[in-house]
Amino acid sequence: MPDTTTLPEELFDARQLPCEIKRPAVIARCCQLPLGRSFIFLNGHDPVPLRRHLDQTFPGCFRWEPLACEEADSIRLRVTKTAEPVGGFGEAASFSCS
Repeated sequence: MPDTTTLPEELFDARQLPCEIKRPAVIARCCQLPLGRSFIFLNGHDPVPLRRHLDQTFPGCFRWEPLACEEADSIRLRVTKTAEPVGGFGEAASFSCS
């Protein structure tokens, strides 16, 4: 298995996504993340309800770490996939906003 800890983290900037697709797009990005990998999530506010939803639906699968953010009125979080849920993520991982 290749060492994925040295790969650069991708930036997922959700600030410009329309509200109707933002939540499913972020959930899909989290679920599609390879185990042990992380991405940087940039948003206009702390997504507390979204974080709570993912933590309740998929307990122990994601770690959220606040990072320094130089952009005004924005928050930067490192999201790391720490486990795979029993039974998988199902349709939560199937959304695509491309």
